[in-house]
Amino acid sequence: MTKAVREDIERMGACVSFWEKIHQKYTKEKMRSIAEKIKSSSARVIVSATFEMDIKPLLQELNELNVTDRTWILSTSFTITPNYFPRSSLRLLNGSLVLVLHAPDMLELKQTLRSLHPSKTPDDIFIHAFWETAFGCKWPTNTSSLLLEPAGGRGENLECTGMEVLEDLESIWQQLLGFCRPLLGPCDGGARVNMLRATTTAAHPERELGETGKKVCGFVCVEDEAGRVYEKMVLPYLRRVRFHTRSGEELFFDGHGDVPPAFDFVNMQIFPDGTDRLVKVGVYDSSAPQGKQIKMRGDAVMMWNTEGTQVPRSFCSESCLHGYRQSPKMGQPNCCFDCVPCPVGEISNKTDSADCWGCPEDQWPNEQQTQCDLTTLQFLSLEEPLGITLSSLAILLFLITQFVLWVFKKYKDTPIVKANNRGLSFLLLLALMLCFLSSFTFIGHPLRVNCMLRQNSFGIAFSISISTILAKTITVIIAFDARDPSSRSSRWLGPRVAYGVVLVCSLVPIIICTAWLLLDTPFPVKIQNGDTTILQCDEGSVLFFYLLLGYLGLLASISFVVAFHARNLPQSFNEAKFLTFSMLVFLAVWVSFIPAYLSTQGKYMVAVEIFAILSSGSGLLGCIFIPKCYIILWRPDLNTRQHLMQRPALK
Repeated sequence: MTKAVREDIERMGACVSFWEKIHQKYTKEKMRSIAEKIKSSSARVIVSATFEMDIKPLLQELNELNVTDRTWILSTSFTITPNYFPRSSLRLLNGSLVLVLHAPDMLELKQTLRSLHPSKTPDDIFIHAFWETAFGCKWPTNTSSLLLEPAGGRGENLECTGMEVLEDLESIWQQLLGFCRPLLGPCDGGARVNMLRATTTAAHPERELGETGKKVCGFVCVEDEAGRVYEKMVLPYLRRVRFHTRSGEELFFDGHGDVPPAFDFVNMQIFPDGTDRLVKVGVYDSSAPQGKQIKMRGDAVMMWNTEGTQVPRSFCSESCLHGYRQSPKMGQPNCCFDCVPCPVGEISNKTDSADCWGCPEDQWPNEQQTQCDLTTLQFLSLEEPLGITLSSLAILLFLITQFVLWVFKKYKDTPIVKANNRGLSFLLLLALMLCFLSSFTFIGHPLRVNCMLRQNSFGIAFSISISTILAKTITVIIAFDARDPSSRSSRWLGPRVAYGVVLVCSLVPIIICTAWLLLDTPFPVKIQNGDTTILQCDEGSVLFFYLLLGYLGLLASISFVVAFHARNLPQSFNEAKFLTFSMLVFLAVWVSFIPAYLSTQGKYMVAVEIFAILSSGSGLLGCIFIPKCYIILWRPDLNTRQHLMQRPALK
């Protein structure tokens, strides 16, 4: 196989498994190694661009190795001469495709041949010799001096009678008109046709020059009126030759002065009984338009070296289906590969794809990894049950807090409201309302504004709430100590101290949140998780987030310690007990929140934080204000100064 042929094969998408040069002078060991390479290869189709004398020893080696299931494609340089190949080697070529020069049907020549008979031209020795060759007989008298090899099929001792019929010998027509049987002789009909083409083509310039009145010297020179001879004057006329033969074939020369090649595809068929034939199965015409140069005969029955008419398959590896890619095998040609699934997140939607590729940002491969589908956007939406439940709970708690605030405003002059700084109670209720409302910044499609507000709003709202509880606890302790005449705590008793505590304690988270927004602002992000795209907020600096949570935990711990210290004050309605329990609930919620928050992602992480906000807020609301509302609304008899100031009876 020449390098040009190999490059053409590979350019058409086929694969060359091996490439070997062969020559009739190679040693037997060299030919055996080539035959063993053919046997070990998975290729079932072999293209041979060599002469028959070079391939003969290779066929012998293949026959000894019993390699009989290969289909050969033989070029025009390959001819089969009579009895050149042993029948054992010839059977290896069964089903091969032979490329021969195109030989069109020539009806006039066939009619002329049918009219031939020795009796019509008794002195023509060529006709007598042809007759003996065709029928394998001998004339009684040696009328011919040309000895041609007999066609076979008849005994050589038969006498020619002249009664033989040429139409009964199909093999004779095949030899003369373009084809031959492998056992009869070489396929040189195309060469005969080319000789006829050349003769007919050369006659056209002579005819054209003769019509112009010019003198023609043979076919290569002309003489003008002055007697000067020009040898090249025929060539321009020859280049312009373009005509149709009587068989309908068009003859012309291309820009390079060549006749566009045309070839016939011939299928070599050898049968078990020893008979054989060549069947024309297609034509290649280089002058035809692109895409129509090859025409195959649909009615032609082709025989292969496989079972019957089954077309041979020549491949090293099965085709890789969609969702897989080729993985080349080490040391093997590029047509030998393994099919491996595409990596997670990639697809291939082509057969025998060499690579897999990822999907666009908003898409994800389907289960078969053959196409990209739109991913499911995951965020805590108001339209899903979880979002509806949390938002409904937040609204309910907000309304309850608002109702409690209304009750306290309506009964602001009652002893139980005035007992522990009603201004702080109003501030705490407003802060709790902000806490419940801050949960809505976590619900819905994450936007830049949402991401900036969610952690900061809840952090500042809860810092105000806990600071208020700390101020209320300190107020209770100072108020109890102020009842002792010897105590100096009375000078700290007043609203300015309480509001100062709230302001100072709330100022720290405000500074943290401001620095957070300025230095590392939270922003929305998309996280690909399989076939789901998680929409959430990137909190920016994790340091600021945990610094805010840590400060809230520290403030809540201080409030718990102070409230716990004042839980046993001798009053019938001890505010410190409720404050202690509220801080205990708050700390329990947020201590359990951290591991739950870190173990989830996406909308469930957001849901955990919302639940922590609502749970801790409702704990503060329930522990501090529900007992007071109960007394205000259902036990007004206990809402008296005497009841609040009396000491509990000793048991």
